[in-house]
Amino acid sequence: MREESIPRNPGPVHESYIKIQDLNAFYGNLQVLKNIRLDFQEHQVSAIMGPSGCGKTTLIRILNRMNDDVPGFHIEGNVTIQSLDIYGRQVDPVLLKMRVGMVFQSPNPFPFSIYENVAFGPKIHKLFKRKKELNRIVKESLQRAALWDEVKDRLAESAMKLSGGQQQRLCIARALAVQPEILLMDEPASALDPGSTSKIEELIVELKQNYTVVIVTHNIQQAARIADSVVFLYKGEVVETGRAPTFFENPSNPMTEKYLSGQLSSV
Repeated sequence: MREESIPRNPGPVHESYIKIQDLNAFYGNLQVLKNIRLDFQEHQVSAIMGPSGCGKTTLIRILNRMNDDVPGFHIEGNVTIQSLDIYGRQVDPVLLKMRVGMVFQSPNPFPFSIYENVAFGPKIHKLFKRKKELNRIVKESLQRAALWDEVKDRLAESAMKLSGGQQQRLCIARALAVQPEILLMDEPASALDPGSTSKIEELIVELKQNYTVVIVTHNIQQAARIADSVVFLYKGEVVETGRAPTFFENPSNPMTEKYLSGQLSSV
């Protein structure tokens, strides 16, 4: 593919809930993110978009330090949540992952019962004193994931018996059970059928009332339906950020226009 220059329009940087400043990320000597400056607002859905290989997943995994154990991975720059440097020495990565939950591309329930899937995190982190409290956490988490009414009479059944869409909502409930503030989602509906995708999208919009949501998606229509703000990455750089729907209806960068019209291939 012919090398393209990237006319940048990162947009203004405001005080924010999550702030990324001068971020560079590397796998060994390979630089995958370059001079990233972004901010994400509280109680909004922020979508990260771009062709395959542009650094979307690396970026979202940086927000809860999921790349820490990847051999050779390291970053330069600053990532803060409410002004806390999440890569600072005083930050416990395990506790950070409680505060910043993660939902992956493919549903990955544990081979336990529905109940035990949701109870797993609260048990590990000792978030309750009595079984009654744990029961409440499980119920509320399933309710927030819009799954309670479908499974309340079969909590003891294996989670593996659920449909793909139900399994993904169970994974969301499992993430919510440890009381996070931020929910990261890496293409959470890409492996699902249209009906299940619609339910996940409705759920994401509802979740922003209580959580800050950052989602990676390759689906332009999906981002237009659910996002409050959008980030467009190309070759590891921020090309344009904007508020939806203005970002989709009137992009200010020609590279963004090419991407939205399907004229920009994978990196």
